[in-house]
Amino acid sequence: MILGNQLLSTLRSLGIHRLCIPHRLKCNYYLPQCIAVNLLLGKYVLCLGGFGYRVITEINELEVLASSSTGTMPCDVYLTKPEDCLVSLDFPINAPEKPHFIIDLSLWSDHTDSEKNELIEQVLASINTVRRYLWDPNLELTSVNDEFLDKFNKFARGFRHGVVIRRDLSIIRGNEVMLDPEGDCVLNEELIRNVHTFIIGGIVDKERRIKGETARLYRLLGLSVPRCRIELRGSIIGVPDRINKVIEIILTTLFETGNVEAAIIRAMSKRDRVNRLFYEIQRAAYRLRKEGSTVLVIPKSMVSRINWVNATEEELNLALRKSHIYVINDEELSKYLSLGMARPGPLTSKYVSKA
Repeated sequence: MILGNQLLSTLRSLGIHRLCIPHRLKCNYYLPQCIAVNLLLGKYVLCLGGFGYRVITEINELEVLASSSTGTMPCDVYLTKPEDCLVSLDFPINAPEKPHFIIDLSLWSDHTDSEKNELIEQVLASINTVRRYLWDPNLELTSVNDEFLDKFNKFARGFRHGVVIRRDLSIIRGNEVMLDPEGDCVLNEELIRNVHTFIIGGIVDKERRIKGETARLYRLLGLSVPRCRIELRGSIIGVPDRINKVIEIILTTLFETGNVEAAIIRAMSKRDRVNRLFYEIQRAAYRLRKEGSTVLVIPKSMVSRINWVNATEEELNLALRKSHIYVINDEELSKYLSLGMARPGPLTSKYVSKA
């Protein structure tokens, strides 16, 4: 996003209004940003001239065409491989230094083989996440060892990148936080705007489930920066914990939503949404005493109010099944309440209509 906007500004200042791009360019995010990243990686250059045959899109007065050697629409510049261009156009770049992300891999050796593979995948996904907004040097991998580098290079064979990789810890300058789901401060919009560096533990515990790993890493590194957790309405339940998703939440808050909650909800997976719905439904349900046992029920009118995570109907039904909750009509609940057979749960008041 940031680099893409710089590219558009540069082209506009040079009087360039028509850009041709090749069919083989694959972009799944903001096209100018994708082009800028490919230029910085050296995979492509901007070459003067060229022809296109159809308009793909128009972005801020820049017409983007599909390149073709037999096209009849002249281009101001076209994107091509460096070896196919005689005179290329320089693209000056001024990537912001912040936010900066450090993924520290001091605990790499504690992982199982499966967790190591998952960790590599999350690191690679983090690079792609950073590229949607910034540039590779905004991401740093620290405390890496030979095994990590071997696996990383194997997984990323043919993958060009400009990520900073260190065998030791980066210099901590004082305006940093460590992201920790058990941290004692909550990451909010003000912190996201002002913090320079976010330190993230390179930790995957899907097989071991060990609590306090980030705190252990914090002590191991000898850090004295704040440890902050990402919360969603007072709880970490349902907050994505994959490294790339944590980075996505911060970048989305900073450059798109301006709001942490909206960024979290956008980043949630199906599993995250179901887990959060399960948490909310269990606590919002009424406790109904009937025939010697207690069952959990919610009225139909409450269901949509609980689903503020924008879950699909399938996800909502899955959460209800997992919760063993019965959905009853409002009139039936009113009857049970009047007879003293039903009592509210700890979160019921949050979802009762004020009307």
